[in-house]
Parts: sequence; C-alpha cells; structure tokens
Amino acid sequence: KEFFLEQIRNYWPKISEEMLVPDYVGLRPKIFIENKIYSDFLIQEDAVNGTRLISLHGIESPGLTSSLSLAQDISSKIN
Repeated sequence: KEFFLEQIRNYWPKISEEMLVPDYVGLRPKIFIENKIYSDFLIQEDAVNGTRLISLHGIESPGLTSSLSLAQDISSKIN
C-alpha cells in the first residue's frame, strides 16, 4: 500500500493514506461477432502507426488458468 501511495503522490501530493480504500474497478466487455456473443477469448494482431499490436480480449477465469500458455504463445509471436 505504501508503494501505491507514493506513486499516487506523484500526481496528488496531498493525498493521505486514510483517503485510500481498497475496491474493485474494471471493465468486462463482451466480444460480439456477427451480432452474437463470442464465447471464447480472442487474440488479435494489428499494426498501429507502423507498430505491431497484439491484443487479448475476453479472457476471464478459464483463460486466466491458461495464462502461462498464453504468455508463451504471445512471446513466441514477438521474439
């Protein structure tokens, strides 16, 4: 928590530890393909401004179980 507080103080120097409260924040977008919910996760490769971009979409709990395998797959794509 102290490291987190130090990093926040780079932007808000007067923030106190008492002002920080643990919470969950996030987005869980669903993938739609041809107007239907896609039930699996999706690995998408694109180029943005001449830079290669690899995006992983829709990875929920089952996908997190295979995160090491996904990391190896993505690593092999970029190396």
